[in-house]
Amino acid sequence: MKFAFCLYKHFPYSGLSRDMLRILNECADRGHEIVVFTGSWEGPKPENAKVVIIPHFGLSNHTRAAAFHRKLFLQLGRYNFDALIGFNKIPFMDIYFCGDYCFVGRAMQKYSWLYRKTPRFLFFRNFENSVFSSISKTKILSLSEREKSIYQEYYLTQDRRFYDIPPTLDSYRREIWKNLPDRQVIRERLGVNADQHLLLLVGSGFKTKGLDRAIKAVASLPENLRHKTTFFVVGQDKEDGFRELTEKLDIASQVEFLGGRDDVPELMKAADLLVHPAYAETAGTVLLEAITYGLPVLATKVCGYAHHIGKAKAGMVLRSPFIQEELDEKLAEMLVSDKREKWQKNGLLYGDNDDLYKMPQCVAGIIESEADKRSLQSNSDLLNHASGDFYLRQYFADSLQADAQFSDLMSIDGEVYREAPGRRTVKFERKSKAYFIKTHTGVGWQEILKNLLYLRAPVVGALNEWHGVHRLTDLEIDTMTVVGYGIRGKNPAKRRSFIVTEALPTSISLEDYTQSWKTHPPKNSEQIRFKRKVIKKIAEITRTMHENGANHRDYYLCHFLLDLPGGDYDKMRLFLIDLHRMQLRRKTPTRWKVKDVAGLYFSSLDIGLTQRDLYRFMVAYRGKPMKETMAEHKFWKAVLKRGMSLYRSEQSNKAKLARNIVRT
Repeated sequence: MKFAFCLYKHFPYSGLSRDMLRILNECADRGHEIVVFTGSWEGPKPENAKVVIIPHFGLSNHTRAAAFHRKLFLQLGRYNFDALIGFNKIPFMDIYFCGDYCFVGRAMQKYSWLYRKTPRFLFFRNFENSVFSSISKTKILSLSEREKSIYQEYYLTQDRRFYDIPPTLDSYRREIWKNLPDRQVIRERLGVNADQHLLLLVGSGFKTKGLDRAIKAVASLPENLRHKTTFFVVGQDKEDGFRELTEKLDIASQVEFLGGRDDVPELMKAADLLVHPAYAETAGTVLLEAITYGLPVLATKVCGYAHHIGKAKAGMVLRSPFIQEELDEKLAEMLVSDKREKWQKNGLLYGDNDDLYKMPQCVAGIIESEADKRSLQSNSDLLNHASGDFYLRQYFADSLQADAQFSDLMSIDGEVYREAPGRRTVKFERKSKAYFIKTHTGVGWQEILKNLLYLRAPVVGALNEWHGVHRLTDLEIDTMTVVGYGIRGKNPAKRRSFIVTEALPTSISLEDYTQSWKTHPPKNSEQIRFKRKVIKKIAEITRTMHENGANHRDYYLCHFLLDLPGGDYDKMRLFLIDLHRMQLRRKTPTRWKVKDVAGLYFSSLDIGLTQRDLYRFMVAYRGKPMKETMAEHKFWKAVLKRGMSLYRSEQSNKAKLARNIVRT
């Protein structure tokens, strides 16, 4: 068969370029003919494939990409390929190797609405949409479950179009590492003394990889540790701005820019720690390479392969959102930690798993399979999703009738749990599995205007909840599992939408569970520890939300569901639900933090919490010592005032209701 591989540019120190070449070699070994179309090529060209350079010009990234795309399709028209494989987001590819993070997902969190009106944003959004939209036929080779979820959040991409592929590790490079000289011999060759700490950052694209963060962290090391630390930066990118930063922080003599290198395994064997505080990273093969070479890793959570650090127990992952002070602290801690030998052994053991090295064979098999199917494709490929306005997780879609449409989902019936104007929540079952569906049928302009007059954001559909579930899931906060979402209509007053979630393993709210605490407070040590554990957990959930630009708006104990499997306190889980009013921003305003915390305070006033319990919450929420927490008296005074106002209002309403009942 004949395959076209398409990418904007190739250079030898790019992880994406190396992955492309490994897949190319595997396909060529299987007897297929490969033609690579690229805007530029650095380094030796493969002997087993034809490389077509497409000259293109533009004043910016997006105009250059547009020029490349136009000329690419003129070139493709001259050939008859069995499959088109894109290694960048290029429209009308049969297969996309997903080596890039979700552009829209990152832009929505990082930039303001003004940026989203620029030609650059609109161009890259349209290209991304052409690959991931629910009406596209492009199959996607997914490197990261996290990034896959973000793409689905913004484009409703069907599960069946994703192929989850193994990590992009190269077994050949590990064999090179195994046959290297002793670590001390390599360090002597590099001019690194035995008592020095050698840090390593590997990756072209210094800005994205967080080199500025790493430089600041090195500069912040305690003086006695900093003078014994050397920092090697490996990668092909512009260095000037980062060199200036090292000079400004007075560590220029300790930071060496080595450029693009072929001896990365050797450098990793010599190093003490790989630091990778990336701003964005779809996968991060370098993390896995370091782990499997026995080099401990310190990385940010946004890296797609960061979870391997935890699985291998071979380093540390920073919390989200990124805080420079935490990187500074963890870097100093890891350099002198007595766990380094254990991290090294754990990583080497993790690297013995053969499944980590099968990516080229897996991808080549998928390409062959999709090429075979291509001639048989028909309109049935768009079954259930031709309208492009709803998403169903595959196992849930399989439980519905084969031709289920948007209107079928909106009309699902069952046990009504809640009903309000324009909104209805129903519990139902499919194939012995319980689900909830919340449908929105339009709130009307009167409700929208009323909210706007009160300076409140109106809730006009399931969109808030859809994005809220994804944000909480990404933050590792237990919440609902979404299996379906759809939206239809541009008029906000009449817009229809739905969201389907799996029924949670528990139905007891924290409000109901804690009602007995006032009359029967926890007494034995186990009960008291559990109460404190609940308080700390809620505080941590609240802090994580607020640090990541989210606020709930209906933040009461009744919206936490408590799960205690077998009554075991150690297995406690708290699920945060009812996210239809959740707000997501780059940064949570203080007034909305106050509103959330005040809601918790108000809903806990009648469950018998002590003053010490409240202090425990405050310290855990702020993540600071008691003295610093109490110094923020303005914030806590606002929480107390709003919480008591809510409480007095509720008591007044209860009194009025009681009087009306007596009169009746």
